[in-house]
Amino acid sequence: MREIRHVVIDIDRPLEAAARATQPLDAQRWREELRPRAMRLFAARTAKLTWSRALLKLLVEELYPDDLFTELIGNLDRVPRRQWPRVVAIAVALRHSWRRDGLARIATGLHVSLQSGRPGTSAPHSTRLRNGPRTPQTRRARGSKPARR
Repeated sequence: MREIRHVVIDIDRPLEAAARATQPLDAQRWREELRPRAMRLFAARTAKLTWSRALLKLLVEELYPDDLFTELIGNLDRVPRRQWPRVVAIAVALRHSWRRDGLARIATGLHVSLQSGRPGTSAPHSTRLRNGPRTPQTRRARGSKPARR
């Protein structure tokens, strides 16, 4: 019985070695021949792709956000479509925020101010995002007076 196992092990070793030898060739063929063809097909078939929750989730997943993302955004399934650009911006900012200059570069590129009145306070524009735009109708509904011109 031991002899049979030994033979099986001896057969497996050359097969594994052969598989390892072809992996670099397969990877090279994939990169040089198959990948460009597959990506051209993919690009053609996504020409009419529109924003979807699946696409948003895939994009966010690719950015590997940490727990702070969930704290800032909440449940991604409950974020309304109009907030999706904000979600993407936050995910990208988190990805680059491990260094202060990385976050500053993203904020500058998106024209988002990182200045606040005091440490720990929100910037004024963040309140508007949560409460929606200020219009004469929303001012009346909230009980505030319209701005004078």
